[in-house]
Amino acid sequence: MPAEGPTPAASPPAPATPQRWRMAEHWPELVTALTDQSIESVVLLLRGLELLVRKGRLTQAEYKVLALPAERLKHVGMSAQQIVRFQSGRVRQSHEKIDLAYLLECVLQERRDELALQGLAVWRKFEPADVLIDPALGFSLAQAMLDWSIRFGHRIDLRLDLTPATPARARLRLETYADPVPEQDSVFDDGIHWLLLRQIAATDGAVELERSLDANRVVLSATFGRTLAQAGAAPAARPEEVSSDPEAPFKSVSGAHVLLVSDDPATCEEAQAIVRKLGLTVEAAGTEQAREAMRRREPDLIVIDAASLPEHAALELRTALAREHAQLPVLEIVPTEGGASTHGLHSGIARDALAQSLGPAVMFTLSGLL
Repeated sequence: MPAEGPTPAASPPAPATPQRWRMAEHWPELVTALTDQSIESVVLLLRGLELLVRKGRLTQAEYKVLALPAERLKHVGMSAQQIVRFQSGRVRQSHEKIDLAYLLECVLQERRDELALQGLAVWRKFEPADVLIDPALGFSLAQAMLDWSIRFGHRIDLRLDLTPATPARARLRLETYADPVPEQDSVFDDGIHWLLLRQIAATDGAVELERSLDANRVVLSATFGRTLAQAGAAPAARPEEVSSDPEAPFKSVSGAHVLLVSDDPATCEEAQAIVRKLGLTVEAAGTEQAREAMRRREPDLIVIDAASLPEHAALELRTALAREHAQLPVLEIVPTEGGASTHGLHSGIARDALAQSLGPAVMFTLSGLL
């Protein structure tokens, strides 16, 4: 029997074929780059216009004419940023019991100057409705519904009620009165605001959206699947009892004082502007000045920019607050969304979501909803 010859060596694996680069796989990076640049440019433009007003080279009326389209461009950029953020799946939700009427008033409070600038009349008729929703996501949904609606008319009626079906579900309707009546194509166009609404609803998973054109009204509605039972709820207010004053629901938190601790000038400027829009007073201090600022005036809320502080400094400040001001509510600005949390007195807001999340977090924390 002949001897077997040596086993032939195995052939080396064929080199992997390089993957072809496709732009379609990188659209989030493209959107992010475009929106970052556009928002930064708009902010610089608005600062320049404000400087011209202060120097007397531009009247307030001229400023409004130029600032309005710039603000709209800024909102479009922020909407695109949100679509990418929600679509990426990096948003960690924390479903909380939220008074939906109060959330809506938070949105109206934040947007009151812009609505007045556009000459929009806003009326509301709210029934009590508690839903389970991530606070920041719910705030973004209400903002996006308002953005979608204000393009069509001069007056918006916000109606919050419970559906007659069992189990009852909270339903928010924005009825925009239009003159002239918009074309049907513009109402059903899948523009940036509608895409954002659909993405928010998909991210939450329990919100149903509808849009329609009814006579001289454009109607946008959202129905909330996670609605809590409203046993013994107060009856709905009659239309003549509904206040059109956007500050009315905020008497309990108006005048509240917020202390911002940050070592980053850019974050400090942005955060202060957001808090001031809510009608609150805010003082900024660096790490070394924070304790002295608290001795001068006891804040109702402290916001710590942990993203800008050395880790040991943030830890020392937290320890001191826990020891000396155990009941003082604290919000933290954290570097990445993975570190964000909205549980308990110490809550976290991602630095890259500051514009969307800080406002509602401050209002909810001061009102005891978080």
